[in-house]
Amino acid sequence: MSCQPLRTAKSAYYEIRVRGLPSETKLGAFPDLRAKAEGAETVLAGELPDQAALFGVLAQVGTLGLELLEVRQKEGWP
Repeated sequence: MSCQPLRTAKSAYYEIRVRGLPSETKLGAFPDLRAKAEGAETVLAGELPDQAALFGVLAQVGTLGLELLEVRQKEGWP
């Protein structure tokens, strides 16, 4: 029987698009993501360490009453 190392979660770069232009206070809930206004929408973008972190960000989006429009995992980080 051979021992193989456990697989660890790999970080990934995400873009999370919400409707509207959240206040600086609300954006402060996402310190590890950068926010960019695109018309009447805001894109939160950055590296998240694992899927649990992504779910945490999505939960925070809901808690703050932001309307989630799109989530994209991006290849090649900017």
